Amino acid sequence: MGMPKTENVEFKYQIVKHRRAKRVRITVKSGGEVVVTVPWWTPKLAGERFLKQNWEWVTKKAAQMNKINPTKTVRHTKKQIAIFRLQARNIVEQRLEFFNRYYNFDFNKITIRNQKTRWGSCSSDRNLNFNYRIVTLPQNLADYLVVHELCHLKEMNHSSRFWELVGKTIPDYKKLRKQLRAHDLR
Repeated sequence: MGMPKTENVEFKYQIVKHRRAKRVRITVKSGGEVVVTVPWWTPKLAGERFLKQNWEWVTKKAAQMNKINPTKTVRHTKKQIAIFRLQARNIVEQRLEFFNRYYNFDFNKITIRNQKTRWGSCSSDRNLNFNYRIVTLPQNLADYLVVHELCHLKEMNHSSRFWELVGKTIPDYKKLRKQLRAHDLR
């Protein structure tokens, strides 16, 4: 964890190895915290180099994000989570039914989970998983999330074919994708 200061911009950064990462990437969170994610097989030194190469962009982004107060972590009780899970299941099932009239994809089961880092996922077994916090999202973001995971049933990647599929029912998916990233799961 470092704490560089440049041009009156101070931010914390950390380099994290991740098994699913395919390339080095930089994330600037609200409050200005910077996370450099590197694939598990990559030395952390590569993350340091990448951070230095993108220093101008990072400092600019950190300055912008420093102005945003970090959202407080909301801790839900087990009872609240149980209620939210039921509500989330209802939302997800309704929206899947609605959007799948267009796509007509087969899937196995729907699971509502309490995850800290993911809004949703699609397994190779054709299971759709969603975070219970989908109930906190505006409907347009929840719809984007449902369609995103639904389209992974056809394209298990983020190729141009995948985004074409998403765009058929969510034409403003690029804007919504950015908005969803702003919703912190922590």
